Amino acid sequence: MVGIKSSRNTHSKRMSLEEARSVLWLRNNHRPLGELLDQGYLDERRLAWAAEKAYDPRLKEAASVLLDWIRRKPPAVAPSPSPSSDATSLPPVEASITLEQARATLWPFRPLNGQPMGDLADTRQLELKDLGYAIENAWDERVRQAAIVLTAVRLNQAVKDPAPPAGPLRVVSADRSFSERKQLAWTSVQGMFIGALGVLWIMAVIQVIKMATSRSSRLNLEELWSPAGIIALLILLAATAGGGWLASRLLDVAFTKMDRQIENYRQGQEGEDRVVDVMRQSLDGNWALFRNVTLPGRSRGDIDAVLVGPSGVWALEIKTLAGEYRNTGEHWEYRAGNRWTLLKRSPSRQAQNNAARLSSFLKADGIRQWVTAAVVWADPESPLSVEHPMVAVWTMDRLSEELGNIWQGRAISESDHSQIVEKLTALCHSRNQEEFD
Repeated sequence: MVGIKSSRNTHSKRMSLEEARSVLWLRNNHRPLGELLDQGYLDERRLAWAAEKAYDPRLKEAASVLLDWIRRKPPAVAPSPSPSSDATSLPPVEASITLEQARATLWPFRPLNGQPMGDLADTRQLELKDLGYAIENAWDERVRQAAIVLTAVRLNQAVKDPAPPAGPLRVVSADRSFSERKQLAWTSVQGMFIGALGVLWIMAVIQVIKMATSRSSRLNLEELWSPAGIIALLILLAATAGGGWLASRLLDVAFTKMDRQIENYRQGQEGEDRVVDVMRQSLDGNWALFRNVTLPGRSRGDIDAVLVGPSGVWALEIKTLAGEYRNTGEHWEYRAGNRWTLLKRSPSRQAQNNAARLSSFLKADGIRQWVTAAVVWADPESPLSVEHPMVAVWTMDRLSEELGNIWQGRAISESDHSQIVEKLTALCHSRNQEEFD
């Protein structure tokens, strides 16, 4: 009985603050609550929502613990800038940029925006409260990291230099993209159409020559210059001209539609290339990007891009669509005149389905890894409004910042990370081999 009572007490014990900080947030931002709270992403409103409505009971309890802690803690008091023995005894701060890089980072907030943060900190134009504000509210990850480093320096706390760069982002392409294949397909259709017309024209010329040289078709000049012959000749000429004009118009319409399709797919390919260029600038060799991934199985649709890194795996649906669009939940609509029309295929649903397929593909080898779905809006000229999206939507103007935000902590073990990269690399190479064969 004593053992049973002890076990019940253990299970009924409330989660500690440290345990609550280590619990992961929702899958759209699958990171520890403590980390998101320190960065300002989580506030009382979001924690109150999770404490009441989260499906995961562990997340629900952790949000309740953190919410109580926030409401009970006293107002923050800015620490004294003077050196103290406590500050020097703290563990070194780990940052992703060096002190020199932090000092050279430009301050983004008015009225001191555009000036190096190091100079502003030296002249005390930036106080600790200003740096704290930047840590919690700056959109740019570099500004947040610079504020962390300069705050540690102000408090005489050691700063640990970042690890040396791991080289450039690794990019592996499995096959031609969907856009490239469609361009080739439509170009082939145009070529076959032109070829067929050429063959028909040659056959018609040959037939006319045969008829002209045959005895039975020799013209009787008297019949030709009779009123009936002249009328018949005029009708023939009119029919020939009309048929030629109609054929020309039909060809023009058909080729215009084909050219428009080819141009749309060409823009789609350019959008994917733009996304890859930004990723090359934002991510290092700790990450791998796999393009045009076709998974085995009955569903042969490819995944535009799969991003694998220390902090997770992402299945990306890259869209380059002309016009004005909006996304609410899983629904996507485009403006057609004065009304909004629902897209037949939801990019959010496509991304989510691809993430589920990729997760199942990895699970077949015993790799249980959550795959996050995301839509990348690759056309900066097409306006997009987003409200309560089912999956994350990354726009081109915010893509580098989104990539900076996902580079937080380690959510994958090194062994799983290596297995995932090897498995996807082998899959891509096999697809390339099939294409060459």
